[in-house]
Amino acid sequence: MSGLSSGDYVTQQIKALARAVRREGAGGVGTRSFQLAEHLAAEGGVHRGDILTATATLLAMTAWCDGEAEAACRFAELAGEHDEDSRELVTHLLRLEAGADQGWLPQEQVEALLEYAQRARRNDLALRLRAIAGASRGGRHRRDN
Repeated sequence: MSGLSSGDYVTQQIKALARAVRREGAGGVGTRSFQLAEHLAAEGGVHRGDILTATATLLAMTAWCDGEAEAACRFAELAGEHDEDSRELVTHLLRLEAGADQGWLPQEQVEALLEYAQRARRNDLALRLRAIAGASRGGRHRRDN
């Protein structure tokens, strides 16, 4: 994903993809989202399987949140069609972002994410994880609620 920091054009394409996912998740087929994902893979230096898995997963989540279970299942199946490495990356990214939103991650997810980051040579993920872990020290944890 190193290509994501390559400038305004790629950032605009990412934002366009996010807008398309929000529009197309509820019962759509994701045509525009997948077109933009393919474009990001070609122009933005993002691994094709990673961006297509992430797009299908986000479409599934959007459809589910919109009450469209059938569309959510369809998009989840599409996400599952990509390689195992892409599915693992997307799972870790979703956990990382959920942890960032809540300010903490369960220890088992922290360990799995650190192991993945090391194996995949993804220092960016390890740094983000450490930032979340550092922010939660001294703060409230879920079990404190």
